Amino acid sequence: MTLGTNRQTASAWRRRAWAAAALILFAAPLWSQTSRVFREGNAWIEETTGTLPAAREFRAFTEVGSLQVQGIAPEVKYVVRKKSTADTEEAARRQFDQLRVTASKVGDAVVVEGRLLSYNVSRMAAEFAVQIPRMTQLVKAETRGGALALTSIQGKVLGLTGGGTVKLDDIGGAVKVISGGGAMEAGNVYADVFLQSGGGAVSVEHVHGQLMVKTGGGKVRIGAAGPTTIETGAGNIEVGRCEGDLHANTGGGNLNLGDVMGSVEVETGGGSVKLGSSQGYVKVETGGGNVELWKVAQGAHVETGMGAITTQFVGGRNQFRESYLHTASGNVTVYLPRDLGVNIHASTEMYTGAGIRTDFPGLGMSSEGGQWGPKSMFAEGALNGGGPVLRVRTTIGQIEIKRWQ
Repeated sequence: MTLGTNRQTASAWRRRAWAAAALILFAAPLWSQTSRVFREGNAWIEETTGTLPAAREFRAFTEVGSLQVQGIAPEVKYVVRKKSTADTEEAARRQFDQLRVTASKVGDAVVVEGRLLSYNVSRMAAEFAVQIPRMTQLVKAETRGGALALTSIQGKVLGLTGGGTVKLDDIGGAVKVISGGGAMEAGNVYADVFLQSGGGAVSVEHVHGQLMVKTGGGKVRIGAAGPTTIETGAGNIEVGRCEGDLHANTGGGNLNLGDVMGSVEVETGGGSVKLGSSQGYVKVETGGGNVELWKVAQGAHVETGMGAITTQFVGGRNQFRESYLHTASGNVTVYLPRDLGVNIHASTEMYTGAGIRTDFPGLGMSSEGGQWGPKSMFAEGALNGGGPVLRVRTTIGQIEIKRWQ
């Protein structure tokens, strides 16, 4: 063997040695984790803490317990508290061993998991508390049946819980969270939000993007949001301000709506509807409840099975659109600008009181029915030269058409 061949062999051996050393180095854990067991009141606690370097994504999953993620640390820090009411420390440790906690870095994601080795853990609970960098771009958090809390995160958030409560606040990216049946609360979110619960109340303070809420049966309260869609199986709906179109549907609850910058389309199986103002067209259907619509700029289509209707139109001649107001049983009151051009067709089939009254001259009145039978009354005419049609109808009740300016 020549000297050159020996040198090449030695060089190759050194490269392999360095490669093996590098593999061992990078395979070694990049984090630290410690655990301790102690007594707290009448329960045993196992507390596991650890740290990992930051990554673009963070993922967390646990089969037992609640999960809290906060964007307040320069790296990933986690604390897992397992709680057992077993009689002895030995029995508690056996239960603790059934929930294996692992933490690792997979590609560009930090992953923290709690996996059950068996499901005989009826006397054990767990809490996962994790701190991550605020600028983490994507956070995925899932718990099989515990509470979920996500706060101070700049990136996108995806959450899932089998049946626990959900709390969100100070989120910069888009949010999609689903709960099998728990209440949901959101503070400030600066992007689009999708919230779905199998049967819990939903409360949202301020969403700067689009908002969609679905719940199988709970009250929904929205402080302020962009374009909004709300569906609840049976609960009241309250919206303070909507910076766009509003769509809301409840199987049987009241709707209390504030100021809407777009159109409104709402339906309830049997509740009242109240609206503060709308810049767009309004459509309301209720199986049986009063309807109050104030400061409606364009026009309205309203139908209620039984209840009074009060509507204030404020739009000018170029804004008002054809409108229809109908109740099977109840009085109807309409407020119109004094200079609005509109064609009116009003009727009450079995009127009470004065039947139809108006502040506007030029409406032709007529009535039908005898002294002993039901009386019907009709009013038709063009106000201020006419315009789009306004139809007002009540089966049993009276109608008032008033000037509001």
